Amino acid sequence: MQYQTFRGADVQEALFNVREALGADALIESTRHVQVGAAGAARAMVEIVAAPSLSPPGQPGRPSPARSALNAVRARQAERTRARALSVAPAQQAAHEELGATALGREIVQLRLMLDELSQGRPPRDRTRALLAAAGFEGALARTLGHGATRAARASGHELRAWLRERISQKLACRSGLVEAPGRRLIACVGPSGVGKTTTLAKLAARATLFNKRRVRVISLDNFRVGAVEQWRRYAELIGFPFDVTPNAGAFHRVVHNHSEELLLVDTAGRSPNDPEASLPACLKGLRDLKSEVLLVLPAWLRARDAERAVQQYAPAPTGIVVTKLDETDQVGGVMHAPLGSQLPLTYLCDGARVPEDIHDAAIDRVLDAIFPEQA
Repeated sequence: MQYQTFRGADVQEALFNVREALGADALIESTRHVQVGAAGAARAMVEIVAAPSLSPPGQPGRPSPARSALNAVRARQAERTRARALSVAPAQQAAHEELGATALGREIVQLRLMLDELSQGRPPRDRTRALLAAAGFEGALARTLGHGATRAARASGHELRAWLRERISQKLACRSGLVEAPGRRLIACVGPSGVGKTTTLAKLAARATLFNKRRVRVISLDNFRVGAVEQWRRYAELIGFPFDVTPNAGAFHRVVHNHSEELLLVDTAGRSPNDPEASLPACLKGLRDLKSEVLLVLPAWLRARDAERAVQQYAPAPTGIVVTKLDETDQVGGVMHAPLGSQLPLTYLCDGARVPEDIHDAAIDRVLDAIFPEQA
């Protein structure tokens, strides 16, 4: 087999030269980037090493039917890709031109266009399922969200993403302003160990104390985690709020009734709600004239099944959900099974460890941007 070398400004041009010389059924041995020309005037090109196709036994000079069909599909895809590149939206075209300033950039642009074109050839249902799966949605919820997306999926990837954003916005509830709401209020955080309950409450305490000028008291029920009390004492000293540790419901009630702060923030141990030592239900029982909120705290990287399981474990106590650690993942559809499957509202989003900067009210646009990050 005799191999030949072909060059072009990009992959498309090099492949065109291969097909012109050796036919559409040529065998590609390698592809690489090379510098052509004298030093100081060299330019980047794509080099392809290829050879004529080996004809199948018994059919000299003719490719197999399967290979002929594959070549026809590839040719059509290449033509559609070139046409699509000419009709791309102005903003995308500008980004493509900037990225295409280098040989590697041109390759990335071509690959993006080709992948998008391949996706366009898939059935609409498969395209919808693939996009939802890439975001982290699974099972029955993914099927529910994707129901009715056929027309948008046939149009383009952009139209499908816009359709799914609207679909999720119709089903997802958000509540904001819990620490700013007037009147005396209690906010407790529950959830598995390590999800960020203490840090979330510290952010709320700082936000209410420093920005809203509210009188805040923090009460910890966490006598289990090593260092929990010391961590809270340090926060209390830095931010400036009173702090109590209550080992049982009786001590908790005495603190609540003997003080008059407007906002009571309650930290709990990261233990199962069915554990006899998980005392929050007993602490909340019998409280009068005090609006109570119980926020289930879950990390953004949580899988769908675990998110649904957490809601079931802590039911019926939670009145809202906090999603933390958004800076640690780009696939948050899994944790969204918690609010979408339970109809509990999202209340806060946390995307870092800074107190109090990295906490935000759960606005629907911010949530949708987290689910479907803007593509470069």
